[in-house]
Amino acid sequence: MIDIIHAAYVQVAQVCWRALPLLFTVFLMLAFCIPVHLLQGTVPTPNIALAAVFFWAMNGPTFMPPWAVFLTGLVQDLLSGTPLGFWVVLYLIAHGFTLTQRVFFRGRTGIGAWLGFALVTALVACTSWLMGMMMLERWLDPMPLLLEAVVTLGFYPLFARVFMLLRRMLTTAPESL
Repeated sequence: MIDIIHAAYVQVAQVCWRALPLLFTVFLMLAFCIPVHLLQGTVPTPNIALAAVFFWAMNGPTFMPPWAVFLTGLVQDLLSGTPLGFWVVLYLIAHGFTLTQRVFFRGRTGIGAWLGFALVTALVACTSWLMGMMMLERWLDPMPLLLEAVVTLGFYPLFARVFMLLRRMLTTAPESL
């Protein structure tokens, strides 16, 4: 009986350990939703989920599989008030695009990874703008999305460092987990 309980404990611990990138991303998304009013709302918050989706698709796709990207998009939809599925579709597109272009992004550090992220950010910004106009059936000003993309690009090196620390922690863990 104790062996069964121990095996179940190990299984649960492994699932929780592998879900850390998803849980950490959701935690950051929630933390950035707290209204601080530092700049009186003139600068939008960076899209942390997009940075996480790109980083994990490039540096460890097994840590953020498509189901985790789906859940991340669902959380973003619930936090931002967009129709359910809006960010899910955008993040799955970004994830799929990054995976297909991973051969070009892999091994790039610094400016190379940042340029790859800039390409994905531009793709997501344009797609979200077009999807928003189709859903609302009216013209939308692209400037807020452009500003959010620029802020996200500016914060990506910081997010990448934090995610890299998490990745190192996950890959150097004892084998018992």
